Amino acid sequence: MKNIYINLLSELGKNIPLALATIIETKGSTPQVQGASAIFSLEGLIKGTLGGGILEADAQKKALNAIQKKVSHLYEFDLHADISSDKGAICGGKAVILIDTCPEKNMNIFSDIDKSMGRYQPGVLATFIGRYQDEKISIARHWIEKNEIPGPGLKAKLSRYREEIKKCLDENNTLYLEIEKKSYFENAPETFLFLEPLFPLPALIIAGAGHICQAVSHLGSLLEFEVTVIDDRSEYSNRKKIPDADHIIVDDIGKAIRKIPKTPDTYIVIVTRGHKNDADALRQCIDSEAAYIGMIGSKQKIRLMREKFLEEGWATHSQFDRVHAPIGIEIQSKTVQEIAVSICAQLILARHQKHKGKNKSIISAIILAAGESRRMGKPKLLLPYGDGTIIETVIGQTVRSKADNVLVVLGSDKEKVSMQIRNYPVEISENPEFRSGMLSSIQCGLKALPVNTHAVLVLLGDQPMIPGSVIDKIIDAYRHSEKGIVIAVYNGKRGHPILFEMKYRSEVEQLISGSSLRDLFHKHSEDILEVEVDAPGILRDIDTMNDYNKELKYRRLS
Repeated sequence: MKNIYINLLSELGKNIPLALATIIETKGSTPQVQGASAIFSLEGLIKGTLGGGILEADAQKKALNAIQKKVSHLYEFDLHADISSDKGAICGGKAVILIDTCPEKNMNIFSDIDKSMGRYQPGVLATFIGRYQDEKISIARHWIEKNEIPGPGLKAKLSRYREEIKKCLDENNTLYLEIEKKSYFENAPETFLFLEPLFPLPALIIAGAGHICQAVSHLGSLLEFEVTVIDDRSEYSNRKKIPDADHIIVDDIGKAIRKIPKTPDTYIVIVTRGHKNDADALRQCIDSEAAYIGMIGSKQKIRLMREKFLEEGWATHSQFDRVHAPIGIEIQSKTVQEIAVSICAQLILARHQKHKGKNKSIISAIILAAGESRRMGKPKLLLPYGDGTIIETVIGQTVRSKADNVLVVLGSDKEKVSMQIRNYPVEISENPEFRSGMLSSIQCGLKALPVNTHAVLVLLGDQPMIPGSVIDKIIDAYRHSEKGIVIAVYNGKRGHPILFEMKYRSEVEQLISGSSLRDLFHKHSEDILEVEVDAPGILRDIDTMNDYNKELKYRRLS
């Protein structure tokens, strides 16, 4: 669905009575988020959604009644019905809903929003709501473009909320505030302020107008992208074939990609009819600041194209690394429609990842290597493994992974281990409390991490059997998800490595002796992403000589 206020502006031009319903606050689990809106007429729902179900049906009933009475309404909808109820909702939360039956009074505001979006200027819609003792309400709206927020031009009644407006836009989150009485409406006993950030639609550029394009353009439009399709064949690139595209360009693909603006809000999908056209399109955007570039093709094709681009100097290693190729999330897709779903799922992740900033997150790895090796009877980390020792193998895999920094925590046998790893690009931290257990080494490592660390990857120094691909999979999963804790899983069982965001640092540091990260996981189970990996070694470590010999045997057989 496109911007609801631009849709509202269009509907208001038809001169029919309308109501705009908006969820302005949620508590607990609800069918839609704050800011979700729907337009109702006397005939029912026109555009948008409040999440469907009983909540939306109730809002529609109230909206129709409010339109007839020409009275706006602010109310709370409870979703705590019993599971046996056939009328209530059982999501378990609450939603505060505003029904505005006089949106035409703010047509100039909605028009300003439309103009700002056309200039690719984001901003914040500020809605003041005054509630009176008879439950009647007053509504006043203001549109603030991003460039107006820091300046002196902000109206007096808005300037006192400058920080909240800025926060709303910076974090891309709505804010609902109960503000000082009579601060806006002189006679209103209660006054509320709803701040809603609005951004121009991100641009989805699809190179190639074949069957995959047709499916992706349809889904992309539903996912609130402004869709542009480029192809040099008019028999494919036309409105009849691609009705959901906002713009259709019939031209040489490489030439058109070169001309089209590419900003941090541009997402490029390359699905042309052949590798030559794919390469031409990729050459024109690989060095751009686009938020996403994805290209279809087999692993063999991608490998050959990468070699060609590097050999010809058309791209650097880092530039090609950011290309999603083969395109799409791995869902074992076979049909055109399934491929389109996998592509659009990846677009969704890239868009959310961009807003959360995870793509630029600094991941620091902590390798725990402070144990006493009591069951082994000698320093197990210095036992031969692969081309070096156990600890060297773990460090080597981690250094070559996508982790940005590597810290090794030492304790027992610190002099010997430190000497063995002295030539590796790692930082070393000494844990004087290593006898207290693994948690003390994690806490010690947290204190020594770079200040710009966003998330911590915890690895065990006695798990040389974990390949770098597993480490990368955990990091990639974190960067492509909304979760703050990521745990490797094999056949449903949790192992190492594990990753957690630095927002949990203080909680981990406050865990007492005898505790473990399991306590953190139990407390924040809703923020955990389990990542299934094809590596049974994540469940094993090397504590005894028997364990060590088994791992050497596994390695020989692999």
